[in-house]
Amino acid sequence: MKKILYAFVLLLCQQAVAQHTIETRLGYSYNDKFEFSDEWQYLSTDIYLFNGGKFNRVLNELDGGVKKKAKKNYAYELEYLFITAQLKNVKLFGNDEIVYPLYNFYINKDKSDYQTQVSDHLEVVRIIDKMPLGSTQNSIDAAINAKAVTNQDGDQVFNLVATQLVSLSRLTNPTTAAMALVGEFGNLLSSRAKKKEYKFSSTIRLYEGKDFDTRLHSVKIYVFVPGEVKTVTIKSVKLADYLTKNPNKLDRKQLEEVIGYSEYPYMVVANYKSLYKTDVLTGDEVTMELIEKRKQKIQAAYDAKLINDETFRQEKQFVEFLRVFAEMKQNLNAYRLNYRNNSPEINAKNLFGIMQEYKRLKTFFDAREKEFSNTSSYKNIFRPEYESILNNADLYLEADHNLKNGKILVNTLRELEGNPKAWATPALREAALAKLYAVELPRTEYLSASVEGEAIVRLVKKLEDMQYAEVFEKDVKKLAEVPASDETTAQRNGLLEKAGTSKCISCRDKVREAVNEYNKRYDSFRLREALYKQEELNKQAEQMVFKYLRLQLCFQNNLNAVAVAGASTVMEAYFTRINEKSTLLAAAIKELDELTKKPADFMALQAVQEKTRRLELAMKEVERNYELLCNLDKKLCECESVK
Repeated sequence: MKKILYAFVLLLCQQAVAQHTIETRLGYSYNDKFEFSDEWQYLSTDIYLFNGGKFNRVLNELDGGVKKKAKKNYAYELEYLFITAQLKNVKLFGNDEIVYPLYNFYINKDKSDYQTQVSDHLEVVRIIDKMPLGSTQNSIDAAINAKAVTNQDGDQVFNLVATQLVSLSRLTNPTTAAMALVGEFGNLLSSRAKKKEYKFSSTIRLYEGKDFDTRLHSVKIYVFVPGEVKTVTIKSVKLADYLTKNPNKLDRKQLEEVIGYSEYPYMVVANYKSLYKTDVLTGDEVTMELIEKRKQKIQAAYDAKLINDETFRQEKQFVEFLRVFAEMKQNLNAYRLNYRNNSPEINAKNLFGIMQEYKRLKTFFDAREKEFSNTSSYKNIFRPEYESILNNADLYLEADHNLKNGKILVNTLRELEGNPKAWATPALREAALAKLYAVELPRTEYLSASVEGEAIVRLVKKLEDMQYAEVFEKDVKKLAEVPASDETTAQRNGLLEKAGTSKCISCRDKVREAVNEYNKRYDSFRLREALYKQEELNKQAEQMVFKYLRLQLCFQNNLNAVAVAGASTVMEAYFTRINEKSTLLAAAIKELDELTKKPADFMALQAVQEKTRRLELAMKEVERNYELLCNLDKKLCECESVK
């Protein structure tokens, strides 16, 4: 294809050059006040031709002079009116600037006047649509040229076509747009051969089908005049107001009315800028397959120079962000499918995997916020997409209480990492620890193997160390120094209660250790107290044994004396019953006596307390049995000398 094209170009270059130039005067220039940021990176250009019938005047004044003082004697007659546009600051086709053939009209000569059939109602011609621009290209313009070509100097057009085809032939990878322009040059030559009107028709469209935001960037009005006309005046008051109020689309009829110029033909060049838009996604649409397709699409667009370096960089970053989100979704699916069937440890690992990706999403977004803080394309295009995906992630984590708590944990961790004031007081640390412990996490060894897990372990330790030092350490030291006694147990109990309401696990463990040490000392104290009490009670019990042995003897002597004095069958039965009760008293005294003789266990508090309890019961039993005997017959208990 390239060889054929190049041969065709060489043939055209052999033609001679001649022309009659119609000059273009800039009659009006307008730049919209809207501030176009870098993301407005595509150009569209519309061409409107007005007062087409006035070209007859231009041609005749070109031939005979504006004031017609003297007829110019050209060797050849004018045959074609050729209008072209050359875009400035736009290099779609390599480093060569391309001239666009806009119109070519056949010229007739009626007697002494020239005439050309140019309609006053030609439709708008869009010569380019959504052409990518460099981010630094804020100036857009199109140089409009009109040439009156004689019947013998038509080679000028062939020369122009040849030059442009040579430029196009240098392209190593001709695009569809380039081939379309080659076709336009072919149509131009074909229409000239048939002496037919030519109008540019192959609009160069890029990103077709995309819903771009487009608005007017600038407007220039060029008036076609003979060289003798030095100035052109177009009233701009109504026009400026109309352009300001219609930034999205211009109407040909209304444009002609507000311009209101009728002397010479003129062309309106309207430049539009379009805003780059990324593909909008919902969370449910994001899959690894979609991400890979998007990555390939972006790379292809960049290779074809459809997006600039900055946009390409941001698109690549966003693709990586989507990949993290997709991984979070995969962990979510595993968690949902296996929650009821897996062990707590496996569920904890699945949940932690979700939290890892969620935190990475947040961290990724923070990095982009910092990296692109001064980039308008990020603020206006990409940030809303990041925020949309993050909102989807937040919604996914509202599915159950575990996921909710996981989200709270991640947000708490991020807040604590970024703001030391968030854990500056004991109350704030308690609130933070409550959130950090709200999720059943895997073991410390497992957590420490990942960046996110290690951050949790490290931060929890830091919070708990601070909480212990500020809230518990002083009281723990006091408890270690205070003597263990009944009077100091309130201090122990208060510390235990305070630790019991804390979310600081290591604090509770340290308090528990301190309390255990205190309890050992307190048990020793109680053992000593119990041994002393038992010793005193044992002395009392020994005295009671001797006392009640004498009382029993006295009671028994009284009983025997009465029995001898009142011997009878009835009294015998009475004395037998009394004697049985006396035997019970003797047994109680004997049991008490044996307890007093049993050696004490100096090592076991419980054994000491048990013996003390039994002594107390035995002493009460002796007293109860004696009172029972006395209640049966008070005369038998008249042993005052014994008491």
